[in-house]
Amino acid sequence: MVRSQLLKLTFVMTIIVCSASMVGCPSKDVVVIDNLPSIDLDQVWNDVVSFFTGGTSTPFEVGDIIVGSGGGGFLRRVLAVDQRGDKLVTETEFASLAEAIDDGTLKGAVTFTPEDFAKANVPLAKAGGVTIDLSGIVLYSKDGITVSISQGSITYAPKVSLDASFSNHKLVSFEAVSEGDLILDLNVCVQASAAATLNYEVDIIPPITQPFVFYIGPVPVAGTASLRFPFGIAGSVSGAASATTGFDSDTYLKMGASYSDGKWTNLSDFGTFDPNPHPLVVSISSGAGLDIYVKPTAGLNLYGCSDLTGFVQPYVAADAQLVPSPFTFVLTAGINGGIGYELGIFDINLIDKDWFFPGPQWELYRYSVPYDVPTTFTFTLP
Repeated sequence: MVRSQLLKLTFVMTIIVCSASMVGCPSKDVVVIDNLPSIDLDQVWNDVVSFFTGGTSTPFEVGDIIVGSGGGGFLRRVLAVDQRGDKLVTETEFASLAEAIDDGTLKGAVTFTPEDFAKANVPLAKAGGVTIDLSGIVLYSKDGITVSISQGSITYAPKVSLDASFSNHKLVSFEAVSEGDLILDLNVCVQASAAATLNYEVDIIPPITQPFVFYIGPVPVAGTASLRFPFGIAGSVSGAASATTGFDSDTYLKMGASYSDGKWTNLSDFGTFDPNPHPLVVSISSGAGLDIYVKPTAGLNLYGCSDLTGFVQPYVAADAQLVPSPFTFVLTAGINGGIGYELGIFDINLIDKDWFFPGPQWELYRYSVPYDVPTTFTFTLP
């Protein structure tokens, strides 16, 4: 099939750009919609991508890979074309960058700014900053148990970077890293009037997002960077109990991994974790084992279909043993991390990867007292 003169001109321009930049040369089947001023994206939904053409002829054909930064980005192989007047509707399937790129390098980074936090309407401790005020947030209130943050804040605005290289339609190296300072000040209050078992995670703070467009030569790699702060509670309480405590810490964290020569390398580093305990006030007449955590999660979503995420998970864990004597209460703080990479958008031959990394743990308090008859134990530390 003979392509339009417009497509021929665009393809010649693409080859010239490749020769000049030497950072990426697309496949001959790639059509960059951003380079076609007469074509306007209408919408992207499911397997359909539609355009307004202004009456011009279709600039691509079945089998081509269309790519653009509009609508959050799309990278699709065309399966069917239906043009009626100035409306062009295409049936598509997802394509990978390895299919679209002969040779090239993708480098990009996103850093979350105070403007991103302000646009998300998160409760800030100070205008123009990136410290989120957690005070007064109720994490859970149901079935006789309430968990709330009496006072606290979290500061985390990491840099998320991506580096990938392609050769002969194959992903040969890949690296994705999220890194930055995590400053946490947390006071948690637990009130239980009955036995309960919990396994609960919730997003209370709105997600913070930032659109981006990276490039491999003339090919746009578009998507959205996001930063979320889900809170979770896991464990059980066997009866009436109350406790108020917390800790503060300042830690530089790095979560990420690299791929080269068919092998994966962990690049994660928890830094120095040395939490400072806050006063502990406890009244308890039962056994309990309860973890409360926040899980700051930074990620990149590419073309609306592939996620690269890295999370850190600072937590406070209480363990109360009532039977047998002595009654023992231990409070610890710790931090874990994890990575999740969906890699089909880079190369369909790669398997998605997930890792969970247990991090350091610090004992904040330990209280133990023998007894003859079980009772309600009330104490304050230090």
